[in-house]
Amino acid sequence: MKKKTKHVCLTALLTFLFVPIVSAESTKTLWSVSSFGNNDYFYQPSDLEIDPAQSLIYVADSGSSRVFVFDFQGKYLKAIGTKGQGPGEFMSPTGMCILKNSGAAVADFNNNRIQIFDQSGKFLRAVTVTEARVADLISAGDKFYTVPAFGFSGFSLNMGSEEKTQPLVTVLDDQGHKIQEISVADFPEIQPFVRALKHRVCLALSPQGKLFLPHFAMNIVQVFDLTGKKIGDFTRPLAFKPITPKLVEQRSPEKGVVQMRASIDIVSSAARFGPDGNLYILTPTESLAERTEKTPDVSKRTPDPMRIDVIDPATYKVIRTIACDPGIKAFGVMDKNRLVYVHEDSAGELVLRCIQY
Repeated sequence: MKKKTKHVCLTALLTFLFVPIVSAESTKTLWSVSSFGNNDYFYQPSDLEIDPAQSLIYVADSGSSRVFVFDFQGKYLKAIGTKGQGPGEFMSPTGMCILKNSGAAVADFNNNRIQIFDQSGKFLRAVTVTEARVADLISAGDKFYTVPAFGFSGFSLNMGSEEKTQPLVTVLDDQGHKIQEISVADFPEIQPFVRALKHRVCLALSPQGKLFLPHFAMNIVQVFDLTGKKIGDFTRPLAFKPITPKLVEQRSPEKGVVQMRASIDIVSSAARFGPDGNLYILTPTESLAERTEKTPDVSKRTPDPMRIDVIDPATYKVIRTIACDPGIKAFGVMDKNRLVYVHEDSAGELVLRCIQY
């Protein structure tokens, strides 16, 4: 008999063990933006995408349910969408990707759909998704490769599942129907919350059509072809030894609602390929546990220090590391020596910054 699915409220307690060992290249700030338009601001930036054909920067802001558009000089151009459930409206746009024709596909997370826009930002159509949760996505051919947790999205779990593993990537057709799941048996897990943490990945598509999946909470990057066949994996030199995610607490304060806490190390919070064909991975560089112990008051705590590793996709070797501001929420690679990202500064302000490295 099929077990009943419960709704789950989940919180992760993040535990870090870092020992700085990598020297990163210095950078230069070219421009920065913290307010724009009619005295507008970032609220909860969740994804950043580059359209090189139009020299545009897109920032998906989950908190304001909009997508902000800037040029390569940091000039604000427009906002796409408003909060709502109608065509072109969003309820937490958590991830997006640039399409082959320079249009964009946006993961409208809380509306359970993908919305398609042309290169001018005009709404074209919505793709309803009923068999999966889409928090981030890439487009390849006529398919969407999607993940259920990314940026400011939440988790979606079936508490009655007896599976020991779960999909890393769900493949949808252009109408939103599930046609394939990509998964591995490398680290099976029975506990559903920990299973979700262990299988959470960032999506990155190489110019050669290979899927690189850096794991959020473990030091492993797995590589697949677009048919779902695993063709490799590798680890990277880190400034810490990541702990294996494990459950810390589970309780049920209300009937039908389960709350859980787990200890994890964040290893890779975002990844993408640059126009140079290399893989860029955002990586924390300091122990949050130690910093939290030293500064228990969250309001007095500084943003998390980070770096960006650049990896040769052919050899899986780290060829350079790039210094960057702490507290990065999302980033993109503009060209071979320019990065752009949204980060939280020491005053708690969210800033879009372009650096040269």
